[in-house]
Amino acid sequence: MKKTLFIIIAMFSIILVFQGCLNMLPKVTGSTINGVAKYFDKNQNQHGGIEIILSSNNSTKTTTTDSNGNYSFVGLELGDYVILAQDPNSNYFPASLVTSLVATGTYTVQELVLTKVINHVIIFRETESGWANAGVPTTVIGDILVNKLGMTEGTGINQFEYRSLRAATPNLQFNFGDLLVIEGDQPQDFYDIYTANKNTFDTFVNNGGAMFWVASDNGWASGDFTSTLPGSITWRDGYENINNIAVFNHPITKNFPPQIEGNYASHGGFETNNNNLINNLVSYIEEDSGLLPTFIEYRYGYGRVLATTIPLEWYVTNGPTNVPPNYNYNISYKDLFVLMLTRALRYIMGLNVSPDIL
Repeated sequence: MKKTLFIIIAMFSIILVFQGCLNMLPKVTGSTINGVAKYFDKNQNQHGGIEIILSSNNSTKTTTTDSNGNYSFVGLELGDYVILAQDPNSNYFPASLVTSLVATGTYTVQELVLTKVINHVIIFRETESGWANAGVPTTVIGDILVNKLGMTEGTGINQFEYRSLRAATPNLQFNFGDLLVIEGDQPQDFYDIYTANKNTFDTFVNNGGAMFWVASDNGWASGDFTSTLPGSITWRDGYENINNIAVFNHPITKNFPPQIEGNYASHGGFETNNNNLINNLVSYIEEDSGLLPTFIEYRYGYGRVLATTIPLEWYVTNGPTNVPPNYNYNISYKDLFVLMLTRALRYIMGLNVSPDIL
């Protein structure tokens, strides 16, 4: 009896000591984010090692995925976060999303899909787009690719080419690794021919392709695009001189001022509500009064789209030269627009995007 009592007392003492040790361990408080990031062309158990970067205005955390693409962040404060998934070997270009933690709890975010890194750029535009009246060269995006990214013109790796949609049989042959750029402010027949071949462009993105749509119509060339971007994205026409940065910790807008402005700084706002065809929607910039987004990124199927209603090409030549008020950098709005275009191209091509402004 005494032996039994002694054993019971000893076990109780061990439990008390163990409980005390547990109480001394740091407790995890705050919210949790669970997610999945995958390569678009790999099998199950081949998604390990993808780098996941979680950033807010106050902090940055990193982790990597397990073999099935799972990742988690714990102990998070409430607020807005950007989640960026990138391949450590730079063979795939990044995917990102924005999420908001509004109450303490566990959040499961949408799946992120990484597609093939860009090694060739195809620029669709017509040479007489009406830009001559504004003094803007039709080679403006090609010039950025040459001067800022070190590319050359041609049909090979690390090269870019121009294509017209007016040809009797437009060249609509694309490969994974191609970035399709739809330049802004095109004539009406350009938009009509795009619409007639819309399924070809949509299918390319849905299967894992990448597209950068400069959706600023109703400009110098007077073309009016009335169809939809991949994923049935549309925009409401309208001109605004001031746009607000909505996400400050994304590579495209890092260290930008709260607002950017210029003559007709945007030509409309994207209508993205209640669209169940797209995922990972990120709205970087929005109208000042209309509040609709003017620069977005989203996933459609396995592919990704960057789209903006800001006439970025126009500002390369005609941007305002004044400096944003109370800004830490001595840089004009014009040069900020050029930087935005350069960063957008580098980002969607999976290249390093420096946070430096100057």
